[in-house]
Order: sequence, then structure tokens, then C-alpha cells
Amino acid sequence: METWIRDARLIDGWGHVTEHGDIWFDEQGIKGIYDRKSSKEQPHCPESSGEGQRVINGQGLTVLPGFIDCHVHPAGLQAEDEQTVTLKTYNSAMSLLRSGITTFRSVGTRFGADVTLRDLIDRGDIKGPRIKASGEALCITAGHVEEIGICCDTVGEAVKAARSQMRKRVDWLKLMCTGGVIGIGPATEFQLSREQIEAIISVGRAFATPTCAHLLMNYEATKFCVEAGLTCVEHGYAMDETLAQLMVQHGTWYVPTAVVTLMEMIHIKPSNAREEELVERAAAAQEKARIALRTAIKAGVRMAVGTDTGCPYTNPDTYAYVNELLLYEGAGMDRMEILNCATEKGAELLGISDITGSLTEGKCADITVVEGNPLEDLACVKDVRYTFCKGDLLYHTCQAFQACR
Repeated sequence: METWIRDARLIDGWGHVTEHGDIWFDEQGIKGIYDRKSSKEQPHCPESSGEGQRVINGQGLTVLPGFIDCHVHPAGLQAEDEQTVTLKTYNSAMSLLRSGITTFRSVGTRFGADVTLRDLIDRGDIKGPRIKASGEALCITAGHVEEIGICCDTVGEAVKAARSQMRKRVDWLKLMCTGGVIGIGPATEFQLSREQIEAIISVGRAFATPTCAHLLMNYEATKFCVEAGLTCVEHGYAMDETLAQLMVQHGTWYVPTAVVTLMEMIHIKPSNAREEELVERAAAAQEKARIALRTAIKAGVRMAVGTDTGCPYTNPDTYAYVNELLLYEGAGMDRMEILNCATEKGAELLGISDITGSLTEGKCADITVVEGNPLEDLACVKDVRYTFCKGDLLYHTCQAFQACR
């Protein structure tokens, strides 16, 4: 179906704004972008919806490239049976549309359910957001989120586990290099050994597959991974100026997921000693996360947005995505750059900037429409009105939609 959004604010993902623009697209891609104040000739834009055409009045709305979440556990972190994991993976993927997310990277899912769902969506068997899948995370026995990972306690086991993921044709290899806020052991613990980390990164390099690693608050582990050629640091709360500069030198990406510890700190209501400890650990991590954000932004580290959705209280219901963006603003990043991180930068990290991540003629029509102007008030990003994936309208809050279909 052809869709026109008329007289809306267009923010293209590259830092450009059209205050009064029209955008025309369908399932094949973006067909045209027009500035109403220019003299560029436009094809006839229908005044109202008709057969095979949808027209949306964009006044008061902002049209952006579809948001990208680069750190999601779609089935959560619990050890559950394959059927439950499969259903949760699908339901979580569809729920992300409410936050305007049209692409996400799954960074740990049991049974390769994310790989299966990715393939179903790519083939067109079902509709949903674009997925870059990591399958099971690589971890140690009794290590962080062992419940959703492949345990490997020697270099040989690490190599075999990494190659088993290659057989499934994952898009990324995910390593659990340190402890976390939840799970057994301190968050600063070095879990996978240096030799295992090097071996896994080498497998990724051999198969031209990027690598990302859970690195919470262990400085030496983060530094080692960067120097070993890791593609992307996840969390990275041990950041200082020296480490940030090292990441810049190596071209290492950074996905901070600062919101996850904030959600745990806010929503867990301690009723026992274990929960009190969790809140204390989350608060300590949150303080370090804010410092790490400021440091990375100041140094110019390449960043993309991730929420750690699937962790407790981190999901569309708690507005995890917009809260992550607001933490970037509080750390000193300007709003346009934040929106670029949420769109074009995420696409660049995931290797799909040739097909999505910006409002560009010929690219896929992955489009998010929000109420208000996020350049004036970033919080309005939570007011998602429409989410289009490859031109298909998969989420909307328009009460009159049935009438204008």
C-alpha cells in the first residue's frame, strides 16, 4: 500500500530537518521526500485515503527513521522450555514496535529462537521488526546469565561454542566476559579467560562475524577486549578517558545500556536481603554508567542505542528506550546527535546502513512517527503514533485508522 505522510517535520537521521515535508513510501521503499517550501515538483499527492493509498495528516507530528535497539534479550533471562522461549521472543519483538523500534539486535536467546524468528521475518512468512541475532551467549559455567548461554570453561570449548553459532548463521557473537548486577559473583569479576576471549574473537574474524561483549565494571577486561579486536563494548561502566581514547583509536563501538540499572534501582522494592543487595549493586552501577556516558561522549566514542530490554523492569512498558535517550541528554549529548545514535548510527553498527537508518529515497521504509518535536523535548519520543517496518504499518495509536485505511 502506498502511504503519504503530509506536512510533517522530517528528521532524516543524518542531522537534517525539514519542518514542512511530505514523505511517500510503500513496501518497496521510500519513493519520495519533499519540502513543501521548495519549488521541486512533486507527483500528485492524494488529499485523502483511497483504494491502495493511505494518507496521514502530519501536522504536529515528527517523522524519523525507525529506531534501532542494539541490545535486547527478547525472551528474557530465565531458563525456560523451547516453546515458551519461542513465544516470548515473538511477543517481545512485536512489543518493541510500541517504542518505535523497527530493528533490534538480540544479544542472548536460548535455542536460537531469535535466529529462527529473524529468518521467518526476512522470508516474509510473518511480519515484524528486522532482527540481527546472536543466538546463545558464550559464558562460563555458573557465570553471568548462564541460563541463556552456552557454557565453555576451556579454550577448546569456547572455540567449539563459537563455531556452533556460526553453523546457525548468527549475525553477531556475544561474549559474557564479566559478572553482572544480577547473577552469581561480583559485577567486576573477570569470567571468560583472556585466552577464551581471544579465541572467540578470532572465530568471529575468520567468519567475518562481529563480536560484542558484556563488560560491566571490570576495567582490565574491557581494555583487553578492545585491544583484542572486539567490535562492540556492551555496558562498559568502567570507562575512563584513557579507555575511551583507546576505543576511539581501535574504532570500537559502545552500547551503554545505562537505563537497565536505573530501572532495577527504581522498580525493585526490597523485601529481603537479596533484593536489598540487588538495589545497592544497581545503584552503584548506575552511578558508574552516568560517568561512563559523559566520558564516552566527550571523547567521541562511536555510540549506538541499546536498552537491555528483557532484564527486569526494562521494556516498552517502562519506556526504556526514551529513558535511555534521556540519560544521553543528561550526560551532555545534544538531541540531534542522540536521534542519530538511535537511527543512522545503529544501522551503521549493525551493517545495514545501506538499507535503513535514514529517511533516504530508495531505502526501506522503516519509519517511526511521534507526536511533538523531539528537538525541543526529547521525552516526546515516547509518544509513538505509527511504526512502519518495510512500509507495512505494524503499530499505530490512530483511533481513526480504520476510517483512513
